[in-house]
Amino acid sequence: MGTRLSESDRDKIARAVAEAESHTSGEIVPVIVDASDDYPHADLVAGLVGLFSAIAAAAIVNVETGWTAAVALVTAGFLAGLVIARLFPALRVRLVGRGVIQTEVHQRALQAFVENGVSRTRDRTGILIFVSLLERRVEVLADEGIHAKVPDGTWDEVVALVLAGVRAGSLADGLTRAIARCGELLAKDFPRREDDTNELPDAPRSR
Repeated sequence: MGTRLSESDRDKIARAVAEAESHTSGEIVPVIVDASDDYPHADLVAGLVGLFSAIAAAAIVNVETGWTAAVALVTAGFLAGLVIARLFPALRVRLVGRGVIQTEVHQRALQAFVENGVSRTRDRTGILIFVSLLERRVEVLADEGIHAKVPDGTWDEVVALVLAGVRAGSLADGLTRAIARCGELLAKDFPRREDDTNELPDAPRSR
């Protein structure tokens, strides 16, 4: 999901948020991050893969080495694996496992929820659409006011809209459709009040 937002994309998303919020008291906050974690333990895994690959290659070609050469061989293999993992971030994600990725993305989404004030709206009707590009994952987190009336599974459709846009080559289009759908869902239980104010900025946040 290596898609980045241009200024026109950001304006488009901000307009979509403003339009969606014109029908609801809810506050929609889109956040896009490059990655949810650095995954430092991926370095160790990559190094070990490189080390054992070097040993296997030496065995296949039947290379006979002394201790000094053997140490140099495994060291070179370890360092090669580490460098490759550093050069290709997508590979790092593959090395850490799905469970770790899911946990790190969720934790980063919770952090974004707090950092961006989603939990500080008057009626606790904030909702976060969180996109983590490296991991190719999307999470939707709703504050307690929304959560009390809208089942969690409702947001699966919103996630699917973002991912469909990415697959089509446009994160911005996916987000605008997802934001519009959030507005429709929120308007049913949280219509806009006469004294409603825009409590949170409409522009997407990115890190």
